[in-house]
Amino acid sequence: MPTTPRSQSALATDQNFLKRLSSLLLSEAIVVAGEAAPDPPPDPPTATYDKRKMLAHQIITNPAFMTQSLAHTVCNATNLVAAETTYNFEALAVETSASDAEIRSQIATLWDVMAGV
Repeated sequence: MPTTPRSQSALATDQNFLKRLSSLLLSEAIVVAGEAAPDPPPDPPTATYDKRKMLAHQIITNPAFMTQSLAHTVCNATNLVAAETTYNFEALAVETSASDAEIRSQIATLWDVMAGV
């Protein structure tokens, strides 16, 4: 089935997909949380580092809420729009052909945008 705004919206609210997305967001949040502060600090100072860390902390401390909050952004980005979105009647779930690696790559690409940088 071609990807449409309707199918991406359904994917972003599917409980099975949200569990998968939560795990992938947590994986990326752990990486970002471990990033070292820039040395030397940029001149002029920017809030990029702090905002990236803040988003990581929010995801780590409240993954369910943050996953629901960020799901539409991730689902409407390039890697998921390019993937096939279908409905699995046996599983009663919306599914995407996007691999975990493709989704995680999309999360990493969107991190600064989602952090408000």
